[in-house]
Amino acid sequence: MEIMKFKKYISMYESLKDISLNKILDKISRKVSISDREKKFLDNFDKIEDRDYVMLSKDPITKIINNLIESGRKVICNLYDRDGVIGLGIESIDYDFQSNSCNINLKGGETFNLEDRFLYNIIYDIDKSEYSLEFDSEYFEKVEINK
Repeated sequence: MEIMKFKKYISMYESLKDISLNKILDKISRKVSISDREKKFLDNFDKIEDRDYVMLSKDPITKIINNLIESGRKVICNLYDRDGVIGLGIESIDYDFQSNSCNINLKGGETFNLEDRFLYNIIYDIDKSEYSLEFDSEYFEKVEINK
């Protein structure tokens, strides 16, 4: 099992599905009992055909969410606004290349604007069989000012 632990550190592109599997397998190899949720994860491992998408800018996030919605998947917007977590289903995303604006159309007629300065995650929840759009981090670029 030490090989699996070593692999975990050298593989930057390992999905959360693989990381979770490795943790469960490590527990089993140490003869530690696993939880009901972990058992359910192992039982449904082959059925989980999708992966998590992490640390992506708004351009690829837009394409991924549109593909998920078109394939009949449920995506929940778990981004924050001034009232806290939004928690509404995403119906569609409108991306305007000319103005570089990206609006998420939520259930109930609400909209939310994705910004360039954030990285986003799309995480699959096996218990709810749905995806969650979340903030990953905020980044800033150096802006040069000419005098």
